[in-house]
Amino acid sequence: MSNAIWMITYQLRREREAPYLEWFHEVHVPEKLARPGYSWVSHYRSTTESTDDGIPLYLAMFGGETTAVFFNPSPAQLAPKQPPETRDMMTCRINSQALILTSEWVSAGDGPRNVNEFQVDAEAISLTLCDAAGNEMDFGAWLVQEHLPSVSGNTIHKLLSSSGDVRHAIIHTRTADTAPPYTFADAVESEWSAQVANYLKYPLDRSLIAMNRIFP
Repeated sequence: MSNAIWMITYQLRREREAPYLEWFHEVHVPEKLARPGYSWVSHYRSTTESTDDGIPLYLAMFGGETTAVFFNPSPAQLAPKQPPETRDMMTCRINSQALILTSEWVSAGDGPRNVNEFQVDAEAISLTLCDAAGNEMDFGAWLVQEHLPSVSGNTIHKLLSSSGDVRHAIIHTRTADTAPPYTFADAVESEWSAQVANYLKYPLDRSLIAMNRIFP
């Protein structure tokens, strides 16, 4: 069973990108999956047009049975115990932030439903991280009533943060023959979307970030 995600977004120093990725996939991932309660991992990289500075954004996701898995021990408790190689590799990251998320609902075109087990492993996804400035009821209603019908063909995972500086995470997963969403809360779509766009804040500076899976 898996209904929680430890999500890390970051960029990498260009000169150390290759050794970092080799270490992450061959050393770090097996270490994490050996921990009790960890069930899966996915690693994504943004397309070049998804960042203003041209430096790709990376997204690492570790699936867990519940959020409790990631609090016992917590990331803050794990950090001081990292071996020298891990501490060195962590210096390769730029603008890193971590979130511990729990699944609220998933919709695969048949309406939102609760799931006790899920895994994000699509070849391509679009990521939204946002805060609703206290307008959670309106945002949740808009997401279900207006946004969902506009992105048929995509599976949407809605997650809620229990740790970190971001409240909401939305992952649109798609197959190669399905068009990705091109907008999220675009003010020109409708009066309601304009209202939502007015209060949403995006810590990654973009409402939608297109990403491709690089591991596994």
